[in-house]
Amino acid sequence: MVADTTYYDILGVPPTATEIEIKKAYRKLAIVTHPDKNPGDATAHEKFQAIGEAYQVLSDQELRKRYDKFGKEDAVPGGGFEDPAEFFSMIFGGSAFVDLIGEISLMKDLTTTMDITMEAAEEDELAELAESAEEKLNIHDDAAAGTSEQAAGQPYTPAPRRRLGQQAIMDRSEEEARMEAAGLTSEEKELRKKEQKKGGLTKEQQDRLAAYELERKHAREERVNTLANKLVDRISIWTETDKGPNVTRAFEEQIRHEVENLKMESFGIEILHAVGATYVQKATSFLKSQKFLGISGFFSRLKDKGTLAKETWTTISTAIDAKMTMEEMAKLEEKGGEDWTDEKKVEYERKVTGKILAAAWRGSKFEIQGVLRDVCDQVLGDKRIRLEKRIERAHALVIAGNIYQKAERDPDEEGDYMAFEQLMAEAMTKKGKDEKKKKKEKSKHEHNVSAA
Repeated sequence: MVADTTYYDILGVPPTATEIEIKKAYRKLAIVTHPDKNPGDATAHEKFQAIGEAYQVLSDQELRKRYDKFGKEDAVPGGGFEDPAEFFSMIFGGSAFVDLIGEISLMKDLTTTMDITMEAAEEDELAELAESAEEKLNIHDDAAAGTSEQAAGQPYTPAPRRRLGQQAIMDRSEEEARMEAAGLTSEEKELRKKEQKKGGLTKEQQDRLAAYELERKHAREERVNTLANKLVDRISIWTETDKGPNVTRAFEEQIRHEVENLKMESFGIEILHAVGATYVQKATSFLKSQKFLGISGFFSRLKDKGTLAKETWTTISTAIDAKMTMEEMAKLEEKGGEDWTDEKKVEYERKVTGKILAAAWRGSKFEIQGVLRDVCDQVLGDKRIRLEKRIERAHALVIAGNIYQKAERDPDEEGDYMAFEQLMAEAMTKKGKDEKKKKKEKSKHEHNVSAA
């Protein structure tokens, strides 16, 4: 017996509904009630908000328990996602995928690295501004002093210049203070600074980056170890049995049930496909390495390296494409004019957002598959486990990987939650069309030149 059924009634599900049933009900309603699809309905926005509120409570295990026990008043969600890294992680699967891929660290790594490296540029810029301001102030002060002294009939002697921010600059590092105490000449100081600096970074910043890199390395190792243990546990219901037809069917059903839940998350299909592809590649390569002196495995590993190289290039090119589109938009906005209408601005904002998401997804996918390659290597390459058992693990990964790769959504499961995926798809489709158009124009131009 629940204290209130309002949220259940809004979604059209009973209080006994499972997590998947609640998700599917919400996705289905999100399509038919979305304000964009009901322009003539003045109540559409209110209905859509009510559905979102109901889902936000019922999809959270703790909030749902409180709602069932005490009603709406005691089941109010907390604030939104203020941490960009947390929001970024929510876009790509959120906590639902944590047992499969861990927590995506791309945004955190980029943010921390930028925070450290940008300090050098900010400090130099502040120092330059301070010196520039001091020069202007000194000119003003010197001129005023000279005028007053000359008016009094006294010789004018310019006062020694004091640099604003000079003390702050000197205090930037303990090493600089030590150099001062050691009585080094200005030339020796500059030489020492150049030796200490690398890539425009101070020694302190280099140390902080090195410390963070070490922290990141340890975090990745811990992530791989945790995921490897979880993966072994997940496939053990097949590997630690007789692996007969009934057991195999039960194992496959468990994986399919997992897919039914995960595919409803934002970028859920993309992540499942990435996980599945990695499992199948690594497991197949391992199985082939056990046959015919490992020659098949050697060629399989070469193929894996080729796939990795392709993914690396795709990740880089997608990021470059996003950067170029952002720069293009900035130039158009700066230029303004009649062509830069509100509609054009909205169109570019959607395009830029889509391409940023595409670059972020490529980077996240690259990270996910890199981590999972290490996980699979650990699960399949643990020499403490007898070879027969590791071969069984590889077969289990192939079974699971194939199911993940075939994950798809039914038409009635497509909902508003796919907003990010749709933006990315639009941006990438337009990119493909633009590239085809450029190739066609280039081919036409070359044909005209050769004909002439």
